[in-house]
Amino acid sequence: MSSPAAACRQALADATRRWPNRKKASDGIMGDARHQARKSDHNLGNAVDITHDPASGCDGDLIASLAIRDSRVTYVIWNKRIYSKARAAEGWRPYKGTNPHTKHCHISIRSDARGDTRTWAWASAQGAPAPDTAQKPPPANKPAPKPPSGGHAPGTGGAGYPNTPLKKGMKGAAVRKVQARLRALGWDIGVDGIFGSETDRVVRAFQRRRALLDDGIVGPRTWKALFG
Repeated sequence: MSSPAAACRQALADATRRWPNRKKASDGIMGDARHQARKSDHNLGNAVDITHDPASGCDGDLIASLAIRDSRVTYVIWNKRIYSKARAAEGWRPYKGTNPHTKHCHISIRSDARGDTRTWAWASAQGAPAPDTAQKPPPANKPAPKPPSGGHAPGTGGAGYPNTPLKKGMKGAAVRKVQARLRALGWDIGVDGIFGSETDRVVRAFQRRRALLDDGIVGPRTWKALFG
């Protein structure tokens, strides 16, 4: 009879240790009746669901970003996307299953890693990574600080950042600059000033290599990684 893998138990225990007051409504290891009706790592006890509870700090974005780097993990499903170690070069891909996995982060592990009870990375994690395009608004009733002359306000992409995230479908000198920089860094990319499918693919690959959210958007974080 299958039983919960010790590694999966450790994953939940580490989450609770890090965030003692976190919600656990969507936690789980062993498959329920719905899982039993189909093939699932939950049926073998080789998968764990950790409840998304950003209010406590147990944020699905954080859990997912750390889980994909763990050697025990085979794939992660979170927020309508899936990351598989077997297809790592593709990064996060759309997940089209019936459960969008927005209330919990699913983590599947290798069968030979069941007994691996090393501490999971979120046991000491400090916070969830912000999407590359995240912009924090100024405090209420307080104007946003003006950028220093010739530069940018703290937290932006740094010198040269166009102050508008670049993404697929855009054109112009800023796109050309990004393409030229990627080419100078050794990436196989044309320099035409058009943010098409090729540029989107290379930007995502660059983001994965720099441990950034691979959303294909050149926001301040990606710009800084390119030119900082």
